[in-house]
Amino acid sequence: KLSRPRVLRERSFAFVPTPCTGTAMASSEQPQTQEQVSQWMQRVFEAHSKRSPQAVEEARQRSERSRISEQQYRQCKAVKGHAVRSRALAAETMNQMSTSSGVAQVEIQQRWKSAQEISKKRSVDSYMSLSAAPAGVISNEVASAPAAALADADDEELEAMAEIADLMGATDRDAMSSAGQEGLAVAGGAPASGRPEAGSMSRVQELMEQLRFEPEDEIELAAKFMLYEGYSKEVEDMREMLFKFHTESRPIVPDAVRSDMDNQFSKIDSQQAMGIPDDAREWIVYHMMHKSEQNNLKMASILDGFEKKLAFLAASDQSECPVCLESFALVGPRVVQTLGCCHKVCKECWGHWCVATHGRPFCPLCKNEEFLGTVARRMSGVAGAIGSDED
Repeated sequence: KLSRPRVLRERSFAFVPTPCTGTAMASSEQPQTQEQVSQWMQRVFEAHSKRSPQAVEEARQRSERSRISEQQYRQCKAVKGHAVRSRALAAETMNQMSTSSGVAQVEIQQRWKSAQEISKKRSVDSYMSLSAAPAGVISNEVASAPAAALADADDEELEAMAEIADLMGATDRDAMSSAGQEGLAVAGGAPASGRPEAGSMSRVQELMEQLRFEPEDEIELAAKFMLYEGYSKEVEDMREMLFKFHTESRPIVPDAVRSDMDNQFSKIDSQQAMGIPDDAREWIVYHMMHKSEQNNLKMASILDGFEKKLAFLAASDQSECPVCLESFALVGPRVVQTLGCCHKVCKECWGHWCVATHGRPFCPLCKNEEFLGTVARRMSGVAGAIGSDED
């Protein structure tokens, strides 16, 4: 259910991380005193002192593999999210047009255009913010910038869907969201929940029936043609973003994933995917819109499959917090906190580190030597080691 409060339309749609004053510090589980921070640093110091250099290096490599998979997972989700929202928007637009006429249909098409632009901006901003640190490389600029915890990726997508539903004036957000998700395949190729039975029409296909014959009213014709033209262009742009993701991810993913990715992506430009019937008697907009929808669904389904694989890789590569060396948990202080660089630490360690740095922490993994040096100085009794280090 999209039970989310309405969000302000004037907000910025950049991929905004959660600062130290957000989730990590709001819980009563988090430290409030320097004494608690000192006790935490003592535990961290002792845990790292007991590990051999080989074990430390192996843990570092696991954290880096997890970081790369997390980065790719979130980029994949950003691209897929726009594809899903575009399907939902097209369905909602046709749904509103089916009960409207004349100038009202043009207004609906204009609302679709505005919402589509916002959805695209969200996707591009999210993708590019994650590209700031190329997979496998952490620049000095990224490593030196104050770190922050990212919002939950699923929550980001829920908020994005709620925003465009508001812009469209949708009366049923959940139905709109379901239309965007309809037909997506889950891992293993099994049908997704809500997928239509063989031989039956999906909700989107039902709505497209109004496009089968060319409208006699010129205003209605113009509104529906502009919808097709705009949606077709958006699908082309999404194809470019999808292949950008493929090109950037291909050298990094495991061999099995790369082979599957190459196979799936090769199907996108097949003749069957791009063509329309030669003997078509219906309005050409009906067939072109139908093909655009099929291509968008195919791209969203491919991305949905890889999103799940990358999420699994990100979770399986790293099972413990690289700071305190304790196992992650689903609830409580050991919950995973993903930083802007896509490194992961537990919620408790992030909260302590935020206090220790007075709300301007750097990533303990990107600048690991500096982090461990700060801990070591504190343990050796050097004054000002906590909270007053300039770098």
